[in-house]
Amino acid sequence: MLLFFVMSVLSVTFVMATALSVSDFLRLLFASDQGGGVLPSSPIQGNLLAQGLNELYVWLIGFGQMKAILLFSLFMLVVYVLKNVFGYLAAVEISVVRAKMVQDIRNDLFSKVMRLPLSYFGTHRKGDMLARFSSDISEYEENIIGSLQLFVTAVISSVIYLAMLLYISAKLTLFVLCMLPIVAFVISGISHRLKRQSKELQQKNAYLVSLMEETIMGLKVIKAYTAIDFSNRRFRQSSDDCTRLRNRVYRRISLASPLSEFLSSVVVIGILLFGSFLIFSGGNGLTPELFISYIMIFVLMIEPIKNISTAMSQIKKGRPCAGRLQEIFDEDEGSVARVAGGVEFDGLRKQVEFHDVSFAYQQGIEVLHDICLTIPKGRSVALVGSSGSGKSTLADLLARFYDVTEGAVLIDGRDIREYDIARLRQHIGIVSQETILFNDTVRANIAFGMPEATLEQVQQAARIANAHDFIMELPQGYDTNIGDGGESLSGGQRQRLSIARAVLRNPDILIMDEATSALDTETEHQVQQALDNVLQDRTALIIAHRLSTIARADEIIVLEGGRIVERGSHASLKALQGRYAQLVEMQQVAAGE
Repeated sequence: MLLFFVMSVLSVTFVMATALSVSDFLRLLFASDQGGGVLPSSPIQGNLLAQGLNELYVWLIGFGQMKAILLFSLFMLVVYVLKNVFGYLAAVEISVVRAKMVQDIRNDLFSKVMRLPLSYFGTHRKGDMLARFSSDISEYEENIIGSLQLFVTAVISSVIYLAMLLYISAKLTLFVLCMLPIVAFVISGISHRLKRQSKELQQKNAYLVSLMEETIMGLKVIKAYTAIDFSNRRFRQSSDDCTRLRNRVYRRISLASPLSEFLSSVVVIGILLFGSFLIFSGGNGLTPELFISYIMIFVLMIEPIKNISTAMSQIKKGRPCAGRLQEIFDEDEGSVARVAGGVEFDGLRKQVEFHDVSFAYQQGIEVLHDICLTIPKGRSVALVGSSGSGKSTLADLLARFYDVTEGAVLIDGRDIREYDIARLRQHIGIVSQETILFNDTVRANIAFGMPEATLEQVQQAARIANAHDFIMELPQGYDTNIGDGGESLSGGQRQRLSIARAVLRNPDILIMDEATSALDTETEHQVQQALDNVLQDRTALIIAHRLSTIARADEIIVLEGGRIVERGSHASLKALQGRYAQLVEMQQVAAGE
């Protein structure tokens, strides 16, 4: 920024030098012609720059009029070249600053999103979030950062020009300054509504992106329910609203420039009238030559002043983008994300314990009540119950996606909130019903988060997950790209890759959240074999409905309404003829049908 400032000042200085040079040189040149000889070199009134230029012009005229004009033309060419060189260097310096600012904003925004609690994404549109990363940042760069660059350059130019105008004629400049507030008032009236309209435009843009994202994700349902025409109408209506508002915003922006140019012309006419009066009245120190220089410098100042007006309009247009980005930065990250450091966790030694745990997503609405549960090392516990009973929430508390409202989750007797969260999660593996895979190779998906893993380690994890054989049948084996979400694979294959990813981490604690509920019987059998391999001598929290997974657990916990209502082995709970027995019976009836 310092280099940009210096280069901009030098560029404007050389522009101003041309305006000052022409009138002074012509005055001396014509004076020498009338005097019939070469002007003597003599000191003149003014600053050192003026005196130095005067000496230079007298020296040039000493070579004769024609040579002096030729040499002066070359001098002016050099001045213009220097002006453009310094202008180019200023643009280069500010472009580096501009690119770095956008990079920092994008990186900080991404980092902030990574720290936001999962509950945030449950109440906000994904498309709106994507719009902030794409269109909002682009609008911010164009309208805020770009306009700030234009604004700073214009202010530097205007200040230097204004200082020179004051030096030439203070009275004439004060007259100009009295007219400028009127110009500013008119232009501000044009841009008064621009900020509100721009914010509304950004919201409509975000809704369009969200609509596109939802449509692409749900394209199969749209086609299945023959809702293509409905989706088209909905999108076109939103797009039309957005276009109409965008046109209104652009009309208002476009009006600022010609209006400011017209008002500048009015000011120039005022300068001609008042300046002529000062010259004819005499005694004001304003000569015709200086008046010509004054007008030239003021004309040069019109463009920066117009740029200031344009920049202010663009900044107002971009402020809603800045506000939308700031909304993300101001979001509460929750207690989980605020933890920095903590006790090093180097593995499970004894047991996992839920001690009088209660939890509420929203204040006053508890989903877990007074949960007391102990999972010794190497043992597996299954959670069963109807939908909404709190099974997945309990697993999320162990992975510390959320913190308990009351009570504590303990590992080896220590509250997990005291552990370093990153080190803790390195020892926890999660296999969920909704398999999350990335548009990358098989190897990269298995080794996700562990780029240092060797191919041999990846292959070993795949063998344990019963995935190696089908991977080797893919076109490029472990280097095969599986597409968005693993769309080129079957459901069972995707699930086994997810299991292999958990196995590669070699976790002390494994969380299985409905890992087989969405699979057919044959695929479930393949995945179950993989799970049996993984669960050997491993501490596990299993959420499942199917007996094939539940029956193998060391203990079964039945949840209902966020409370533990039954606990025991598969056989003992069946003999109890309680809630668990009802669930087993309903599953058997459904399987028989």
